Amino acid sequence: MKNLTVRMIFILAVLNILAACAATATRHFWEIPTPDLDYPAMIRDDPRHGTAVVYNSLFCEQDAAACGFFRAHAHAHSALVHPILPPTGYPASQIAAADCWAARNSSPEEVVAAVEYLENENREPALAIVGDASERAKNIRACAQKAGNWTGGE
Repeated sequence: MKNLTVRMIFILAVLNILAACAATATRHFWEIPTPDLDYPAMIRDDPRHGTAVVYNSLFCEQDAAACGFFRAHAHAHSALVHPILPPTGYPASQIAAADCWAARNSSPEEVVAAVEYLENENREPALAIVGDASERAKNIRACAQKAGNWTGGE
């Protein structure tokens, strides 16, 4: 009987730890519209809001679907436990991982819109894209296809 009690206490402790981890993994992010942001979206530590995704609200008005993808990409840096850095501070491997995470977790419409935006050589020049846009588009498409989340053409 004592052995059973010890096992039950252990199981309850493990369940409590798992519940705490799940609560942390689904923590809320603030999203802050910023019309003069130089990027489609980025993640930062905000003194008032904690971890926040800041996004270019003018870009989002023009291309809501692509904006949704880039906001998901910013969220991905936290979900993947990357450090919170300025966009140009991330190595290519972390940018690719965040793109892949967003390709799996965004709607198919957002994924296609982001790929089309990155492939568009006439996109808004004032909005900075980190890394090689065409390589990022290829990576996003491949990740979405692998996840069954691609509805665009080849």
